[in-house]
Amino acid sequence: MPSTAPSRPLPLLLIVGAVSALLGVVALTWPSATLVTIAVLFGAHLVTVGALRLLVALRGPALPRALRWFVAVLGAIVLVAGIIAIASPAAGLALLVTVVGLGWIIDGVAGLFGGLPEAATAPRGLAIATCALSIAAGILVLALPAAALATVLAVGATFLIAVGLLLVVVGLLAARARD
Repeated sequence: MPSTAPSRPLPLLLIVGAVSALLGVVALTWPSATLVTIAVLFGAHLVTVGALRLLVALRGPALPRALRWFVAVLGAIVLVAGIIAIASPAAGLALLVTVVGLGWIIDGVAGLFGGLPEAATAPRGLAIATCALSIAAGILVLALPAAALATVLAVGATFLIAVGLLLVVVGLLAARARD
């Protein structure tokens, strides 16, 4: 009986694996350049999203006037934040770390005050511990932003190398099995 699993083009699998591993090595070899690239890409994302929000505000006749103004102001803020992140990657990284840290804190606090979807099924103590961990992680990220960035970079780069090498091995083993 023939296999129903989709066949992956082996050369593509090998290329993706090699590129992933190479990107991980580059990230570990040149961490500063990698972080600058992340900041610029984050800034480009913010510029794009901010411009989209402005476009929605300007072309959204179905939106009430007050909501269009609100969306326009938020869009302008996001757009300016993106321009700043591109112009000053250090500011972009600081913004990114701040957003992540505050996001974890806000998520933890929201969970403690009734926003726990799993509260009905999970033990209450475990749900509270999850919220406390989120708040603590957010505080740590805000208190130690350089360590947070270095940790994310190291873990992400290591992941890229490991996954890339595994993809190459899978590709080679699959090629050998075809022969």
